[in-house]
Amino acid sequence: MSYPQTIQIFLPSGDPQGIRIAAITTRILQVFEVPRVQLNTFLALPEAEYVGVYVLFGSNEETGNDCAYIGQSGKIGSRLKQHNEKKDFWDRALIAISLTKSMTVTHAHFLEWIAIQQANIAARFELENGKDERKPHTPAPMEAECREIFDTFDILLTTLGFPLFKPLLDNTSSAAADLTTSMTQQSPVPASPSGINLFLKGGGVDASARYTEEGVVVRKGSYGRRLPTNTFAKTIQNKKREKMIEEGVLRIDHDKLFFEKDLLFRSPSTAAIYVFGRSANGWTEWKNLHGETLSKIMGRDLKE
Repeated sequence: MSYPQTIQIFLPSGDPQGIRIAAITTRILQVFEVPRVQLNTFLALPEAEYVGVYVLFGSNEETGNDCAYIGQSGKIGSRLKQHNEKKDFWDRALIAISLTKSMTVTHAHFLEWIAIQQANIAARFELENGKDERKPHTPAPMEAECREIFDTFDILLTTLGFPLFKPLLDNTSSAAADLTTSMTQQSPVPASPSGINLFLKGGGVDASARYTEEGVVVRKGSYGRRLPTNTFAKTIQNKKREKMIEEGVLRIDHDKLFFEKDLLFRSPSTAAIYVFGRSANGWTEWKNLHGETLSKIMGRDLKE
């Protein structure tokens, strides 16, 4: 359940691209975002000696995909120093520590485990971790504490721009996401935490998607046209489409192109283009169950 919260982000150097420290003002967890180039600055801080959980973020040099590595340590600075010497892919570290120094190694082991599980479920990043899924032994009261700490860690990472634990689609709330109320001059855009369910059907395609705060997420199982138009075949977007086929994100089945996972596109038109294999105006192509275009739902068709 979501509810209003106050999050404080402190810039120790005054540089918003430098080290940032985030915290929910009523909780004890604090998250440091540390650019790799400023790792030594963090290592000189007292917090580098704390027990903590961390995530290294970067990209796969071969695929260009976003990557992450989740870990924990009884002395967080020493472990990060080792990763600086041995791991190449990362450029930022997100480090969670307790303001009251109440986090123990037992807490950290459980938090590492639950973080890896949730990151695998969300499938936002390629995890550099191994496949060890053994749940560490943790007393029930401590496990309850860890789950509350993890919720805070999740919120702070997402606030800082790293939604590691957030699935692209919250399928548990799918039924509530069909915003079928039309826009009129008197009524505002209907609000929903789940987004707007959208569809493309006919002409060799059958795709469903959700318009969210991040863009349009085309659902796994949707299919579009395999063969692009001659004009689209010459574009950079088609080259990216072909790369997705090579990576197995899109699968060819005769004249159809199936989406093998939920895929996020930043604009409605880009999502429609990848489905159709041609130029498209996603604002008018995507429609809800009642045939209303996304443009109409969002009030873009209104006249002054």
